[in-house]
Amino acid sequence: MENVESTVPKRRSQLEKVGKHKYEIALLHRVENRLDRIESMMRIIFHGLGDYFHFDRPLVEKIACNSDMDLAIVSLIFESGASGILAKDIQTRLPQLSLEKHRILRVVNRINRSIEDAFGRRLIEKRGKKWAFTDFGIEVWGETHEDHVHGDENG
Repeated sequence: MENVESTVPKRRSQLEKVGKHKYEIALLHRVENRLDRIESMMRIIFHGLGDYFHFDRPLVEKIACNSDMDLAIVSLIFESGASGILAKDIQTRLPQLSLEKHRILRVVNRINRSIEDAFGRRLIEKRGKKWAFTDFGIEVWGETHEDHVHGDENG
């Protein structure tokens, strides 16, 4: 019996053939590619059915804001209302964060990129030299008191 078993070739797994590290890297790439495909399908669904979805503020904050600094900047832009706020005003109103103007631009662009990847819309836009919420942002966050008062005066 031992002779019969010894003549059957031993099968090696893919892990043994290419090595543990290369096998794990290849597996990781396969998982990442599958995740990318799922995310792109989600984006297609969000873009196509975007008018039927209503996203709540905590979900959008979770996706948009990676830190307290991001949340503080978004909150300040929201409080500024439809008129918007200058980057230097953000800088002066948040002295504890010691922000430079170019860093505010980077934060806003990062927030917009993550929101656009998830929902296909931007949260913050530039109006002249000021930063203000888009219609999508106002829909999610709601109207500020200032916008509501000005809306009543105009309407």
